[in-house]
Amino acid sequence: MNMLRRTRSHRHHEVTSLVIRQRAGVPYEVEQRVCSECRTVLAERALRRAAA
Repeated sequence: MNMLRRTRSHRHHEVTSLVIRQRAGVPYEVEQRVCSECRTVLAERALRRAAA
């Protein structure tokens, strides 16, 4: 008999960090919320333009 196993999904545990990303060649500080277990990016928000 072939039994299907269901993997139990986890709850995301958010960790907030500040990173620098480029948009159209301009550096920006970005607040990034990432799950500490699976490293999935949950949300990003541009804060301000970073010094070049």
